[in-house]
Amino acid sequence: MNMAIQDIRIFPPLALARLGSSPEPLDNYELAIPDAVAPRKIVGAESLSISPDGELTAKPAASTVQFRDRQGRIKPVAPFFEIWARMDQSEDWVPLTLDLLAANGLGASAVEWNAAVGNIKIFRRTGDPNDRIEAAAGPIRDHASHPLNGTCANFIQGESVHLGSVQFVRPSAQHPEFRLRFTPAHGKVYGTSTDPGDPNVVRPVYDGDKGRWRGYSETSDTPPNDYDGRKLTNPANIFAGFDQGSLHVSYGYVDDECDGIVEATLSTGGGTLRAFARVAAGPPTFAPDSKPVRTVADELEQALLGPDVAASGDEVEAVRDIVRRALETVRLMNTGQMNKAGTTRGVGMARMDRLDYGRMSEPIFDPVVADSLAIRSRHERVLLALESGSLAWFAGVLREYDKVGDLTDAGRRKMPGMMRNADGRHLALTRRQVSKVKAVANYIAQKGADASSSEPTARISPLNLAAQLDYRAAGNPPNSKPDTAISNAYPGLEMDARNLWKRILTGVELHESLNFVLEANAGFEELKGMLLLSVAGVEMTAPVTGPAENGVTGPLQDAFGSSRMALEWSNALAGVLHGHAGGMVECVFQSLDGKRTLTRSLRLRPMFEEGTAVVARELAEPGALTQSLCAPWQNDYRECACFYWAANRPDYVNVEPRTDGTSAGNNWMQKDRTADTPKVYINDDWQDDRLYSHTDLVRDWEKLLRFVIANQDEPPVA
Repeated sequence: MNMAIQDIRIFPPLALARLGSSPEPLDNYELAIPDAVAPRKIVGAESLSISPDGELTAKPAASTVQFRDRQGRIKPVAPFFEIWARMDQSEDWVPLTLDLLAANGLGASAVEWNAAVGNIKIFRRTGDPNDRIEAAAGPIRDHASHPLNGTCANFIQGESVHLGSVQFVRPSAQHPEFRLRFTPAHGKVYGTSTDPGDPNVVRPVYDGDKGRWRGYSETSDTPPNDYDGRKLTNPANIFAGFDQGSLHVSYGYVDDECDGIVEATLSTGGGTLRAFARVAAGPPTFAPDSKPVRTVADELEQALLGPDVAASGDEVEAVRDIVRRALETVRLMNTGQMNKAGTTRGVGMARMDRLDYGRMSEPIFDPVVADSLAIRSRHERVLLALESGSLAWFAGVLREYDKVGDLTDAGRRKMPGMMRNADGRHLALTRRQVSKVKAVANYIAQKGADASSSEPTARISPLNLAAQLDYRAAGNPPNSKPDTAISNAYPGLEMDARNLWKRILTGVELHESLNFVLEANAGFEELKGMLLLSVAGVEMTAPVTGPAENGVTGPLQDAFGSSRMALEWSNALAGVLHGHAGGMVECVFQSLDGKRTLTRSLRLRPMFEEGTAVVARELAEPGALTQSLCAPWQNDYRECACFYWAANRPDYVNVEPRTDGTSAGNNWMQKDRTADTPKVYINDDWQDDRLYSHTDLVRDWEKLLRFVIANQDEPPVA
C-alpha cells in the first residue's frame, strides 16, 4: 500500500488562548447538559501536561475543575495544535505520527515549527509603522519553550513585551503525534518612559520621546464628516487615558494581547509541505459554563458554507444550541436595565437609539415583561418548544440582518432583543443562524418534535471543512474553541471578527464597521475616503427609520447627517462571498459629500486558504484580528457599560427572585461582594466608585474579576 504523504494540515485551524499568570495551564473539561434549560455543568476531562523538556503525559480527569491555582492566579488556556496528514489516493486526514513518518523513510527531525504574532493596536490608532509590536520564534526543532517577546521600533532600547511562548511537544511511544502548544502571556500592562512612576503598570517599555502613543488624542465629541473623523475605530476613544476638553488623551499603555500564525513544515524526499493555523490570545471566559449567542465560529461557518441551510435532523441540534446560547446570554444580563430609556450611563439600546439617531426616548419593551426573570422564562419556553414542536413563532420574530435600522416599536422588539451587534446597532444573528432556525421550524412542523432522532448527527472528525473548523485538539478545554469567542464584539474581547473583512476586496482596505475605504493601493488611490455603497449589486447599507423626538415616524439621521447605516460586513457580504470568492465583483463607491459616484471591478478575495478552513494568510497579518480592540484590553470591561455579552463578560450575577416575581442581583463589577451583600444592582457607570474603575482592573484584574458559574460568584480571592 502506498503510504506517501501528499499534504499536511494543522488542526484546529483557529484556537483561542486565554490570559492568566499561573504557571499551571487550565485543565481540560467538558460542558454537560443536565436538562433542557438548566445551566451547563463543568465536568473534568483527561488533560495533557507538558514538561520543560517537551515530554507529554496524560492527566486523569479532575473531580473539580479549578480556574485558579492555590495562589489565586488565573490558569491560562494554552491550546495544542496538531499536525495531520493526507496520504496518496485518500481524501481522509490522519494524525501525523512517528510511525507514519517512518513509513515514509523520515524521522522526527523532518518536522519544524514557526510562530509569528503581533499586537498592532497602537499602530491602528497612530498610523505609525514604528508602533507595531511583533514577535517570532523559529524554525523550532527542539522541545524547549520558546518565548515570543514582542519588539517595537518605538520601545525603549532593549525592552520588549512578552506575548506568550510556543513549545514543540516531543513525540513518544505513548504520544506519537506531532503537536505544538501555545501558552499566552499573563495579561499585564506596560507604560511609557515619560511617566516612569505609574503604579498601574509593570514597567515602562514605550519610549515617549520616539513615539507619540502617550499623549495621542482623539476627539470625544462627534467627529466631523470627513476622512479623519471616519477613520477612527468604532467605537472611538477605547484606550486608557484622560479627558481634556473635547479630547481623549492616551496614557501610553501597552498590553500583551496578540494574535498570529503557527506554521508547520515537513521536509520529505519529494519536497517541502507546509501548513498553518491561527491563534488569538484574549481574556478568560469568566462564565465558563455559558457560550455567547453569536460567536466567531458562527461567522466563520457562514463565510465557509454560505448563508443558507437546508432542513435536516442534524440542524435541529444546531438550533437547540443557538437557543441555549441565547438563554445563557440573557441569564447573566440585567435586561430590565438594558430596556430603560434615559440619559444615564449603563442603560441599553434605547438610550443609544436616541444618542445615535435622535429617536424618541422610550423603553423598547413594556418594563413589566423586560425583567431578567421574565426574559429568561421566555427563552426557556423557546428551548422547550424545540421538544414540543412549536418553534414556528420564534422563527417569525427573528431580526433580519438588513432590518437593523428599523427603530420602530415593532422593529426594536425583534429577537435577539436589547442586544448590540458588532457595529453598535441592534443585534441580528448571522444569516446562516436565522436560516437554520427557519429551516428547523419547518422541519419540525412536518416531521414532529422528535425529528432529530431519526437522523443522527454524523461523527465529528476532521475529514471535511465544517469538521475542521469545529475540531478540538486533544487536551484543549472547550473555551479554546471559536464557538466561545464573541463575534458581536463592541469593541471586543478575544478578537474582532470584523477585521477578517477589511482586505476582502483587492486594492482597498475597508473600515472594520463602516462602509468606508480606509486605505487604497496604487492604482486605486481615488477610492480612499469614499463610501462603499454596493458589491455585486448587494447594498452595504440599510435605511434608518423610527419615531423622532416629536413622535413622527420617518427617516432618522446619524451624527454625519446620513439616514442609512452600514450593515455588518459578515452578513452583508455572506452571499456575495459564497458566490463570487476569487472572482471580480462590481463595486459602487460614493464621495462623502454625495457628489461623485465611481464604479470599479475589484477581486473578491477568498476568506480561506484553498481547500482548508483556515483564514487566508493575505487577509490578516499577525496582529490584525485584535488591532481594533481596547488598549489595554482591560478597558473593554468598562467601556461597554452593560452592553456586553454575558458568557465572557458577565453583567448580572447572584440573581434571585423577589417576592413580587421580579429579579434582584449584583453588578459583576461591584466591589467587595460577599454572600451577604444585598442583592441590589448598581447601574453600570464607570464613574461610580462602588464599581471597579479602569485603573482598578489595569492594576489588579486577575484578583478582582471573579468566575461566575450557574450565575453565582466564586468566593472572593483571598
